[in-house]
Order: sequence, then structure tokens, then C-alpha cells
Amino acid sequence: MTDTRDTDTDPAPGSTVTRPDITSVPLTPHPISLEQITPRSHRPIVVTVLSGLVAVAATTLIAAAALFHFHGGAWFIVKTPSMGTAAPVGTLVLTVPTTVSDLHVGDVVAFHPPTNLAETYTHRIIAISADGLLTTRGDINGATDPWQVTGQDLVGKAVTILPGLGWLIRGVPIVLLGIVVVFLATSRVKDATKRSAYRLSGMSLAVSAAAFVLKPFTGVVVEQVTTKGGHPGATVVSTGLLPIRVQALHGTHADLVAGQVGHVTVPASAHQAFYSLSTGLHLGLWGWVALIGVCCAPLLWTMIVGLPPKETATP
Repeated sequence: MTDTRDTDTDPAPGSTVTRPDITSVPLTPHPISLEQITPRSHRPIVVTVLSGLVAVAATTLIAAAALFHFHGGAWFIVKTPSMGTAAPVGTLVLTVPTTVSDLHVGDVVAFHPPTNLAETYTHRIIAISADGLLTTRGDINGATDPWQVTGQDLVGKAVTILPGLGWLIRGVPIVLLGIVVVFLATSRVKDATKRSAYRLSGMSLAVSAAAFVLKPFTGVVVEQVTTKGGHPGATVVSTGLLPIRVQALHGTHADLVAGQVGHVTVPASAHQAFYSLSTGLHLGLWGWVALIGVCCAPLLWTMIVGLPPKETATP
């Protein structure tokens, strides 16, 4: 019987053992950089530039606001249409401390009315008495204010009037709260493409929610109801940012911009115990193009900048 098991035997001294089934392969070291084993997020240059610009703008605004406040400045947001086109609803008014001796007829001032010191009004000076009492009135108000403002009631003189910026300031907290909620809700989504899409949609929804709550784009207030020659009518003022057309049912219409006053009438044969007014956007061609462009901003962002590619597992 023959034993077929392989046995390890020591070669005889001076003999050579050849193993044809084994080939020697030289090993050459290849350096591996950290970037090759660490996934990199390919961030578009547009996003980087925009992020930098937003950061610089935010830092500049915060520094300017702090410096303005340090020197006694104050700011107010107009909430009523009494100043007409000079300071429509949603205007940001910046004031600096002043005295009666530095004021003139025609200046716009912020003050606490003597009848309610908790309120702040922003009206125009129409007269200054010899003893330093100020008579004020809103630009579109039919009567002067029923008080006289003293130096102690003054808050400051308006030095900068920024229409529309007050709406932005009021909307920022709502939008930021929505963005925080969206980012927290999508933080567990692992797919980068889906995560970015969800966040873009969520931020758009946050902006829409702010617009729904504040209604900054269109609005109208009826200042006065009149009757002339048996024709009932209404004096109206626009309180929104965009141009509008106010239409009286079976009557006339008025095209208004922010803060502008208009009058509409209803034919005597058409009116009953009441009449109705309707409002709608009244934009030109380029106005509609701009509005559509703003509404399509999320879509344009994805088409121009794009979404992050789907992450693939590295071997």
C-alpha cells in the first residue's frame, strides 16, 4: 500500500528546490490621500458665493443697526395708511433724537400722543406755535390730530423712510422659524438629493406661510363713505406692496399703488342697501414677468444650481 500524503522533508544539503507554481510579485507602495477615502460634498460655486454674500450682508446690517441704536436712533414700522404714499403701510421709519428748536413745518416726526403714551405715531408737522407746541396730521387724514405735541412727547425726527422694508422685518421671524422646523424634520434623511429637495420645498412653504399671515402684497382700506348727487361712493387707500385695481360692483374703479388714495362710485340705479368692492392685481407686462419669476424661484434654483447628486457608498 502506497501512502499518498505529502510529507515535508528537508532538502539535502547543497540541493535546490524549485516550485513552479509560486511566482514572486514585487510590491510597490502607493500613497493614498485622505481625500480618496473621505467622501467630499461637491458644493456648487453659486451656492458658496451666495452664502458668502448673505453672511456679509447680514453682518453689515447687524453692525449698522447696533451702531444706529447706540447713537440714540430708533425704528418703527408703519401699520396704518395715514401717511399715504410718503410712508405706506409696511414702511420702516428710522428716527434720531431731536428737539423742537431743530424742527420745521413739513418734517415727519415720531411721537407719543398725549392721550395714549403707550402708542407711537408718525405724522407730519403742519404748524409750530410760539411756545414750541407742534400740530401734526397724517398726509391723507382729513383733520389735524386732536392734540398738540410737546418736546417731552417727541421720540425723534424721521431721517430715513424705507417703504416695504417693514414687511420684510415682520416676515423674517416667521420664515426663520419655518426653516428651523424644516431642517430639523429633514435632518434624518440620508439621501442628499431628497434632503435638499425637501428643504427647498419646506423653505418655500415657510415663505408662503409668512405671506399668508401678514398679507403684504395686496390690501385696501375704506377711509370714508360718501354720497354725491345720489351716488354712493368710497374713498379707498391701498395698503399692500403691489399695484391693485379696486372695482365697485356696477360702478367705477381706481388703480392704486402703495399708499395711494382713490375714489370709486356706484350708480344710483345699481346700489341697494349695500355695495361691494373687489380688488385684484394690476400689473404691466414686466410686472407679471417679475412676479412669475419670483414665484418660480425654487424651480429656477434647481435648474441653474441643481441638487446634490445621490451619494454612493465607497468600497
